[in-house]
Amino acid sequence: MTDVDPGGLHLDDDRPAPPGRPWVVVNVVTSVDGAAMVDGRSAGLGGPADRQVFRALRGSVDMILVGAGTVRAEGYRSPRSPEEAVATRRAADGYAPRPRLVVVSASLDLEPTAPLFADRDPTDPPPIVATVTSAPPDRMAGLEPVAEVLACGWNRVDLTGLLALLYDVGARTVLCEGGSNLNHQMFAAGLVDELCVSVSPRLTGGVGGAGGSLLAGPPLSATTRLRLDRVLTEDGFLFCRYLVT
Repeated sequence: MTDVDPGGLHLDDDRPAPPGRPWVVVNVVTSVDGAAMVDGRSAGLGGPADRQVFRALRGSVDMILVGAGTVRAEGYRSPRSPEEAVATRRAADGYAPRPRLVVVSASLDLEPTAPLFADRDPTDPPPIVATVTSAPPDRMAGLEPVAEVLACGWNRVDLTGLLALLYDVGARTVLCEGGSNLNHQMFAAGLVDELCVSVSPRLTGGVGGAGGSLLAGPPLSATTRLRLDRVLTEDGFLFCRYLVT
C-alpha cells in the first residue's frame, strides 16, 4: 500500500466545467450502515483522516455550497486558509486564497451575527446567501449588510439558476457539503458531477437511528449511475471518489 497526499490528488483531479455551470462535487461522510449524522451532526462520524480529506476538497474548489440547516447544526464558520502547499497551488491555478461560502436558505433563518458572517478575513468577499423572491423582507434586509443576497426562484431556490449565476461570476468548481435535502435536490436536478464518500468505521443503528442519510427526499425519477474513480484508506476509513456517468 502506498502513502498518498489527498490534497495533491484533489488538486490534480480533472474537473472540466460543464456548459453554463461549474463542476459540482458532493462530499459526505457516512457510517458503514449508511447514516450521515450522529445526534444531528456529521462530526460524530469523522476523525483526523476524514478531516484531512475534508480540508483537501475545500482547498481544490472556488466555492462551497451548503444548506442553512447544516450551517446552523454544524456551527459553520467562514472557510479558513489552507495549508501552505495547498495555498501555493491555489494561487498558481488562479484560485482565491479561500473558497467562498454560498448558503441556500428559502426562509433566510440565519443570524446576521453568526460567525460565518462576522468572523471572516476582511479581504474576502462576503458569503453569498441564495434565497427566493418570496423570502421575508425583514430577514433579507438584515442579511444584506453582511452577505450578498441572491434571489433565485419564487418559493424554492432554483439551483440550476444559482449555479449559472455562480459560473457567471467565475466559479469553476463548487463543493456541496449538504445537508441531505440539498444533496437530494442537486442529484434530482442532474447538477452533480462527482461524489466523494468517506465511509466511517462506525455503526449507528442505521439511518433511522442516526436521523440522516446521504440523500433525503422522494425517489429519484431516474437512477443516477456512478463510476468508481478511486478508493483511499486510512485509520479504518474508506475514501471513495465517484464520477457521475
